[in-house]
Amino acid sequence: MSTTTEVFPDEQLQAVISDIGHREKINLLEAQAKRIATLQEEIRERQDSVDSIKAQILTQWEPGSYTAGNLTVQVKEGAKAINAAKFSKTFPPTEYPDLYKLSPDSKEARKQLGEQQLAPVMTSRKPSVVIA
Repeated sequence: MSTTTEVFPDEQLQAVISDIGHREKINLLEAQAKRIATLQEEIRERQDSVDSIKAQILTQWEPGSYTAGNLTVQVKEGAKAINAAKFSKTFPPTEYPDLYKLSPDSKEARKQLGEQQLAPVMTSRKPSVVIA
């Protein structure tokens, strides 16, 4: 009496193994995404608390440096920025060219030149993951 064991053809076996591996990867990805979403919510809640406390400090203290136990609290004035529209009316580029910079317009460059022609002069930022 001989017994035979059913053997999957290599391709079929590989497909089954691949499917199991894919399901495990999907399950892991789902768990990772859920953990990231939970952590992001905790960060948002904590950031809201930090922002609220800072707002209170800003209304209670003048700009300066203060000792708070073993910590130092600095209350700073908001950074000053140039209003570009007002600046260009008051100091027109035709009269004050040395006050202006010429920089590439990336949107227009992509439109006129295309990604392929721009590839040699492009840089890439760090890859990212977004969970929504």
